Amino acid sequence: MATHNVVTNDILAEQNRFIAEGVKFDRIIADIPSFANRWPGAGGQGKIRDLVSSVIHMSKNCLTDDGTVTVSCTGIAQEKWDDWFASEGNTIFELVPDSTWTMFRPYLRQQENNKHYWGRRDDWTFVRTYRKIGSSYTINRGAWTGENENRHPNSFKAFPMPQTMNDVDVSAFRAPYHKGLYESKEMQKWLRKYELTYEEGVSSQNGLPIVTVVGSGAHFTDGYVVQFSNNPQDWYHIPKRICQYGSDDKIKFNNDVVNAFFDNKNKGLRALQGGNHKHVMLSAWMIETHTQPGDHVLDPFCGFGGTGAACKVLGRDFTGVEYNNTRANIAGAAGTDLNGVV
Repeated sequence: MATHNVVTNDILAEQNRFIAEGVKFDRIIADIPSFANRWPGAGGQGKIRDLVSSVIHMSKNCLTDDGTVTVSCTGIAQEKWDDWFASEGNTIFELVPDSTWTMFRPYLRQQENNKHYWGRRDDWTFVRTYRKIGSSYTINRGAWTGENENRHPNSFKAFPMPQTMNDVDVSAFRAPYHKGLYESKEMQKWLRKYELTYEEGVSSQNGLPIVTVVGSGAHFTDGYVVQFSNNPQDWYHIPKRICQYGSDDKIKFNNDVVNAFFDNKNKGLRALQGGNHKHVMLSAWMIETHTQPGDHVLDPFCGFGGTGAACKVLGRDFTGVEYNNTRANIAGAAGTDLNGVV
C-alpha cells in the first residue's frame, strides 16, 4: 500500500527538517501561491518569495539524482522562480523538453446549441517541469489512457472543443481574484449573447458581482483542457467529476474507488468534490504522466489533498505539507478513507 503522510506546518519549517534528516523525494509537484494575502500562509510579497525559495532549496537538496520538480506559479512567484533559474538554476537544472503546459476549462454550457463558455483557471495556469542536468527523465503523456467515454455522463465526447484560443473567452487570471471577469462582466455578456437568463450574487471575498444562478437553457459544467501548444491535437481533456478511467483491462479508478468518493462516511473524499477542490482527476493525469509507479511525491502546498488521493490510488508514496489545519486534516482523512479500497 502506498504511504500517505500529511503534515500541518509552514513549508519553510518542513524544508529545514527534510534537509536535516536527509529526506529524498522523486518528484516535487507544487502549485506555488502567487498572490499575496489570498490564502493563509501567503501573507505579503516577501512571504511569497520565501515560499518560492523553499521549493528551490528542496529541489536542490531533497530530490533524488533522477528527481524532477513540477511547478505552477504566476505573478510574484513566477518572477522569483525565473530570476533564480536565470542566475543559478541553469547550472543545476534544465527544463524537461516538451513539458510546459497551461490549462483552461468550460464554465457554462448553452444546452440548445451546445455552446460553451471557456476560461482559464487561477491555479495550474502555467506549468513547467525541471530535471537535473545529466538526467534523461521525460514526462510520459502516453501513460494517461483517458476517461472511459461510455461511463462518464459529462464526457468531453459531446463537447465542441475550441478551434483556436480565440474561442477561450477569459484569457488570464487577474489578481487578486477573478477581478477582470467580474468587473467587465465577461460571463454575463456571453450569457446575454445566447439569450440566457442569470442571477448575480456578490462574492464574499471581494464584493464583486458573480454569476450564481443560470436559467433553464444553460448549466455550469465541469472539466479541464490541458494544452501543450495552440494545436488542438496537443490538448488533453480531463473530467472534473470523479469517474472511471483507464483501459478496459486495467481501470485505474475502478468502481470501488469511485464509490468511495461518493460514500457519505468518507468525509475526506467527499470534501475533495466541493468548490475549487475537485482536482483529483487532474492530479491523476499529472501523477500518471509526470511520475512513475513507486515514486515518492511531495506536494508542499497540498490543500485538500487531491494529489495525495491520486497518489494513493495510483501507487505512489505521498508527503503533503499544508499550512491550513482544516485543509490538512481533510487531506489526511482522504488518504485514510482510501485504506482498504486500494
